[in-house]
Amino acid sequence: MLSEITINQNFPFQERYELLSETDDEFSFLWIIHQSAKGILQISLHFQENDSKTGLIRVDYNRGHKNPETVNSNVPEKFHPYVGKQFSNIEHNIHYHVQGYPSLAWAIPLTDDDFEIKSIDENDNNRSFANAITSFAKTIHIETIINVNTLLL
Repeated sequence: MLSEITINQNFPFQERYELLSETDDEFSFLWIIHQSAKGILQISLHFQENDSKTGLIRVDYNRGHKNPETVNSNVPEKFHPYVGKQFSNIEHNIHYHVQGYPSLAWAIPLTDDDFEIKSIDENDNNRSFANAITSFAKTIHIETIINVNTLLL
């Protein structure tokens, strides 16, 4: 296990990290951080088994999304108000795995979730970008210390 990692932010930012469990080496996780040239930021965690990539959680900033039109018995109650919801590009959202649906098909607004960083401010010297990455690491229980060297403009 790495005790510390430093991420040097560049623009657009693209990075993939394979995360291994200390207790079960049969499974691994893929942490993907993707930022487009338009400033759209996605941070996601995928569970990998036999080369399949099942999305478990994803945070989207500045990216639209449409939730499924119907619910099954696996859809948590907190998603019910958002059945069929069309998220605009300014409605930052968080996706969760729900069994019986395509990978990460369900999302709720970040404002209705416990995830700490609700938006990305382009005018804060990229601190909110760094905070979003470290908050995501905390959310998925990464024990490695994450340092982000922000982009100097």
